[in-house]
Amino acid sequence: MKGIVTTALVIFGIVLMGQSPLNASNIEAGKAFFGKKRCGFCHMIEGKGGKMAIDLSKLGSQRDREWLMKFFENPKKVANAKMPPVMGSAEELSALADYLMSQK
Repeated sequence: MKGIVTTALVIFGIVLMGQSPLNASNIEAGKAFFGKKRCGFCHMIEGKGGKMAIDLSKLGSQRDREWLMKFFENPKKVANAKMPPVMGSAEELSALADYLMSQK
């Protein structure tokens, strides 16, 4: 019984917070990767960054994770974007997708 209550409380906490601790750290890693790749030179998020490309502030409510992963691989084919593919490890690209999905 104690285990069920503990599990229920953990799930409730995750729902209440909106993301799991693992996901939160992945979002932070994605934000760091966004900075490392200098995406903010062209893209704006929450009023900060460049204006040469689309504002990514609401991207998480406009696209899904699968679309983003395909876009990172081939922006021109997926969205006729004039940017190069996003180069990084699978973990880095996954974290970047999580960060961008958190922008709603």
